[in-house]
Amino acid sequence: MPLYEGVVANLMADGKAEVVIRPGKPGIHGAPELTEKVCHCATNGSTVKTEALNGVGAGVGDWVLLSRRAGVLLKNAVVLLGIPVIGGLSGLVAGAIFFDDVTFRFAATVVSAAVGLLLGLVVGVATYRRISVDDQPVIRRIIRSRTDVASMPHGDPSSNPTCVSKAGPDCILSRPPRK
Repeated sequence: MPLYEGVVANLMADGKAEVVIRPGKPGIHGAPELTEKVCHCATNGSTVKTEALNGVGAGVGDWVLLSRRAGVLLKNAVVLLGIPVIGGLSGLVAGAIFFDDVTFRFAATVVSAAVGLLLGLVVGVATYRRISVDDQPVIRRIIRSRTDVASMPHGDPSSNPTCVSKAGPDCILSRPPRK
């Protein structure tokens, strides 16, 4: 189960919260010169905002632990990529079978494949919207309350002097990333 840490930025009426996640160790490993060119979310000042279910009652400014169900990324990739590919291949096969004796066989097969691909894309997006309703991140627990975060230098646990000298429970961003 992927785990993330972030700060609650806004509370919503439907039991959700907007959480701002900042990468703890930005950059592309082994290719720092590509970081700013390729990956917009891997630079020092980058943040990611997401909506999360707030079942623990976190307030604005609280440092929270978020999680996502395992397998969500794979399921979304299969639905958004697999269904359109199957649609395109089905259209290609149907075009090859049904347009066998037509003089413009190649063009008819290509058009048939394109129609199958578009139909697969529509079905894939519709399926994704229906099955992804329960795939939102969930706030699992409050790591630090808003008053603790506000009392830290610049509200950033990584700027805590104890984090520079040693990693410990007070150093959220100095911990190695969770798997």
